[in-house]
Amino acid sequence: MSYVDDIFISDLKEILNEDWEIDNRAKWNDDLQTETKRIIQVSHKYDLSKGFPINTLREIDYKKAIDEMIWIYIKLSNNIKELNSGIWNAWADEEGLVQKAYGHQIAQPTMGFESQIHYVLNEIKTNPTSRRIQMNMFNVKDQETKAKESLIECAFGTQFSVKNGKLHMTLTQRSGDFLTAAGSGGWNLVQYAALQHAIANECGLDVGTLKHDIQDLHLYNKHPEQAQEMIRRYEELESLESLELPILKIADKTLFELTAEDFELVGYKHHGKIGKIEVAV
Repeated sequence: MSYVDDIFISDLKEILNEDWEIDNRAKWNDDLQTETKRIIQVSHKYDLSKGFPINTLREIDYKKAIDEMIWIYIKLSNNIKELNSGIWNAWADEEGLVQKAYGHQIAQPTMGFESQIHYVLNEIKTNPTSRRIQMNMFNVKDQETKAKESLIECAFGTQFSVKNGKLHMTLTQRSGDFLTAAGSGGWNLVQYAALQHAIANECGLDVGTLKHDIQDLHLYNKHPEQAQEMIRRYEELESLESLELPILKIADKTLFELTAEDFELVGYKHHGKIGKIEVAV
């Protein structure tokens, strides 16, 4: 196991010690009352120079996670027809748009640049000591539209610093579904670690630390059985193969040429699937 798995299990056990609380926003398809156990103000640091921070206790479909990152930051899209997974289908309109969310916000012009990502790349390359290198999907004037017509992004803010030839990043997340995406080494961490690597490559830098801040990290009431399976695997690791973190290799292309197929986790091994994880909508 890795320190990424250690963080995952530590957070999970802390969550499971909490009481169930009624959640009246998200809904299950079978109308079961939605409840969560949750912890708040969770923060972890990952040193990307020690390996790519992916969970080894279960299989993570890292290509699909990275594809969503590309959809947002490289395609600058909010159209699910340009996304190679169905994760946001339930929130899209008839044209396939998640209104004013995700890539729509990153595509907004800022500081004289055509998009937020173009601004960030320029600052890292030409003004690396800047303390203003950031992107944000929280747009005050669009929040009401997003809340009524589509969704408000969970992971919404990134900030970058350059020091000693390394690119460091902080990811800010307002809400995290622990087992579906937000647990240590899961979907969210994978896609943003990949983004940090890709931007570092584009700017001729090494990768440094990735700090992940989650305000509300929670487990839904249809997930405890799978959560307990993760704990069982962790506790039985003495009789299982201890797996090291893999290394991310990216094709020699410019940032805006990249696709998910250009990312390869060399040496990625895991302890198998845990079954389909139902998502509250």
